[in-house]
Amino acid sequence: MIMLAKVGAYGGNAVRYAMEKEKAKVVKVNHLPEGLDATSIWYRMKHHCQLHQQDRTVGRKLERFMVSFVLSPSKEESKDFTMQDWADLQNESLEVLDSVGLLSKGFTEEVKTNFHGSMNVGALHSDSKSGTLHLHVDCCRVDLDGSTNDVHDIHKRAMMAAEIINMRHGWKQPQEIRNMRQQEIAEFCEYTLRNMERFDTDYYFKLLRMKGYEVTPKYDKQKKLVGYTIGKNASVFKVSAIGRKFMASRLEDTWRKLHPQSVQSRLRPAIPVNTFVAKPVRPVVPKTTTTQPRVQPTPFVLPPKPTPTNAVYDIKVGDETFKVEIPDVIKDLFINEAQVPEDNDIATIKDVSRVAMLLFVGYIDAATSMSESCGGGGGSAPSSGWGKDNDEDERQYARRCLKMAHSMCKPKPRRRGYHH
Repeated sequence: MIMLAKVGAYGGNAVRYAMEKEKAKVVKVNHLPEGLDATSIWYRMKHHCQLHQQDRTVGRKLERFMVSFVLSPSKEESKDFTMQDWADLQNESLEVLDSVGLLSKGFTEEVKTNFHGSMNVGALHSDSKSGTLHLHVDCCRVDLDGSTNDVHDIHKRAMMAAEIINMRHGWKQPQEIRNMRQQEIAEFCEYTLRNMERFDTDYYFKLLRMKGYEVTPKYDKQKKLVGYTIGKNASVFKVSAIGRKFMASRLEDTWRKLHPQSVQSRLRPAIPVNTFVAKPVRPVVPKTTTTQPRVQPTPFVLPPKPTPTNAVYDIKVGDETFKVEIPDVIKDLFINEAQVPEDNDIATIKDVSRVAMLLFVGYIDAATSMSESCGGGGGSAPSSGWGKDNDEDERQYARRCLKMAHSMCKPKPRRRGYHH
């Protein structure tokens, strides 16, 4: 089993993702009333942190209210797990984490946490491709006694806790699992490149996603690919950790090395050098001309580029339903890069991405109505001439739509009364 940890400044999205993702199952809620939805749980945690803010006499203002953990045992380790077993793993992981003491910088004694004594909720997720189960646990930063949980080197605490739990149950250690998954990803990346008849980065990413891997490309200001991350469930790696030959700058060279014959066939053949050899003179016999045309050699034709596929959505806005059809590449960009504006406790990542889709296909009024229905209306709206420029790339236009959707979903500023 591996255990990952992340401190969040805004935990509303984390709780909603944990509890409201498709096929997610709530495992256990600790120190909270039963039956609360994700937004209500986040409000309680946030209010609890703000309530005890006045007790902090040293240090800067507390801004990061939540810590999220991901517990990811292997299929073999969790094959016979019941929901009670997942609940026990949630409690055990937090208890072991609290027992790990670290000597933080500037401290003379070991500092421990009390996440087990804090409000927390666990939800079980299943990978859509492999079916591997993993547990998301979101914990309030401030425990029930009003003490703030220390998050210095929280990732080290999580690794140490995972090692203790693995020793208890006889499971593989995190480093062994990490190495095994790195090797598995590297093998599939090479297999994918080897079976591509023509090099195409977008098609390469698409094949990786079809296998079930999460791929997040990174581009510079000139929209040039400079890197990407790849992984599955709780194991996400920079591509340099998978293998330097799979890095964005070396990807095409790696494909060429795996296809030497395809590369050579594209090269122009060298002009042969004819040497003159004297031959004996023979009488010339006139040849009869034929009407049969000369057969031209068949030119080499490159294999066709894979035809891009489109995703179709029926987006309901009020009483109307809008059919939206966009390329898969653009759909992945919207889903992977969409973010909910800060202080908007109503909207979800799905809402923001759908607003961007409506803008992309030109449904301006529908996008405006949808953004307002999910708490927006405080940011700038598209102008009357909104649309794709003639010299604008599709990806560039999609990112402009996503940026506008983020602005449209910003909540309206609260009005304050007059001071007398």
